[in-house]
Amino acid sequence: MIDIRLSDRLSAVLDTAASNATSKERIIDVGSDHGHLAACAVAGGLFKTAVCTDIHKDPAGKSEALMKDMGLDDKVSVFCTDGLDGIDIVEGDTVVMAGLGGNNMIDIIGRVRTSCDKEILRSVRFILQPQKSIEALRVFLADNGFKIFDESVVTERGIYYPMLVTGYTGDKYDLTLRQKYYGPILMEKYVTGDSIVREYFIRLDSRYKLRARGDEELRKLLEEVDV
Repeated sequence: MIDIRLSDRLSAVLDTAASNATSKERIIDVGSDHGHLAACAVAGGLFKTAVCTDIHKDPAGKSEALMKDMGLDDKVSVFCTDGLDGIDIVEGDTVVMAGLGGNNMIDIIGRVRTSCDKEILRSVRFILQPQKSIEALRVFLADNGFKIFDESVVTERGIYYPMLVTGYTGDKYDLTLRQKYYGPILMEKYVTGDSIVREYFIRLDSRYKLRARGDEELRKLLEEVDV
């Protein structure tokens, strides 16, 4: 069998998916690239089955070839599609989106929220690791009834990757300006002394100071008292 070693980032995503799933029946990897995460999820016994989706034909084809080579093609389905289009969400699904932009995730989850039965949607967990626009993603989740169950940060080659665990409850809520940009649960972890979160917040402080020059909301944020 082919030996696949996930990066630290994807290992953290898979571990988070496995520990937060409401069912171990199926994991769906959106924007799955070459299918490594799904293959490890099923081959490692973390999930019984998996679905890979990718909008591009070449990665989808490589995922199909990988599953065949590993003898997993009866357990892992591969679709060349945009996000979750054409995928029937079922009770207990765990949906992973890692490496996509936050606005892309908003678009995909928004379509699912509209089309999926709400009782089924309540049982689904979304593991999100946006490459950018995480503040917009948090606001979307709050405005559309998706609770943030957990937040974490993983480092890889000097880069900090924030990750969200969320699920639909139907209960909308408000975020403070600081919660929007730093994350409500990450703020709690900062207070309790999480070293990686503290390092990540230092990076955010520097990034936001630069962006604040042309962003009134960020200028207001930086005027507030530190966490």
